[in-house]
Amino acid sequence: MSSRRGAALRSDDLDTQLRAITDIATAAPADLDADDLEALVTCLGAPRKAVQRPAADACAALQKAGAPLRPLLLAALRADDARRRWGAAFALARAEDSPAEALPAVLEALGDSDGDVRWAAAEIVQRLARRDATVAHELLAALNRDPPEGRKMALYALRDLRAQDDEVVAAVGAALRDRDEGVALAALSAAADIAPGDGGVVSGALALLASDNPRLQRGAASALARIGAGRAEVDAALKRAAGSGDASLRRAAEGARRRRRAG
Repeated sequence: MSSRRGAALRSDDLDTQLRAITDIATAAPADLDADDLEALVTCLGAPRKAVQRPAADACAALQKAGAPLRPLLLAALRADDARRRWGAAFALARAEDSPAEALPAVLEALGDSDGDVRWAAAEIVQRLARRDATVAHELLAALNRDPPEGRKMALYALRDLRAQDDEVVAAVGAALRDRDEGVALAALSAAADIAPGDGGVVSGALALLASDNPRLQRGAASALARIGAGRAEVDAALKRAAGSGDASLRRAAEGARRRRRAG
């Protein structure tokens, strides 16, 4: 039988749902029944972030307070609905420092169409990676999957983790040739931080500087401020770019040349 709070949580009315979430979040765990908790976890798959986010916060707070929510959240990680899987992973990550069970849903969320979800997932995956070195290999695997947003976010996560082993460096160099512009730009950013002296990275950045894509040209020029230090071919390429008829590229190349001289 549905509880009063459970029925409100399942309502189609936003205000009714939000009041019920506040009510359940401030209740003592001992005062909550099974339907209250199940209905709250159902809200983790809500189509509106205005419901999903406070529901996740409530789940996290209640779990910390001793409510038996963890088994329900683990079950939600296996739900058919991707939104509910992400909501459960987010709630677990709010309740615990590094819930390893959340990793598949978090990796999936790196490719979400919502930028807020992608960046939240990237923050969680980095926390998991700092506890478990094998998570970096999962990020490397993500570089070979669609959608491109997931590849891009995996690169940013590897960059922020300062992952610098040979496999990561090779993968970043390969990502400079990705067919997606956003992924190639993310690879430039990662390369400048974790593999600035690698020969493959230098060649890839120079190829982007010589491409016919203005955004990639500008991104490469900026990244080459830190890539290929002391290499004459990089200095020569930036000098040519500084004479470009494209004012934006010219500024990026001139800035890179100044930073290289200062560094």
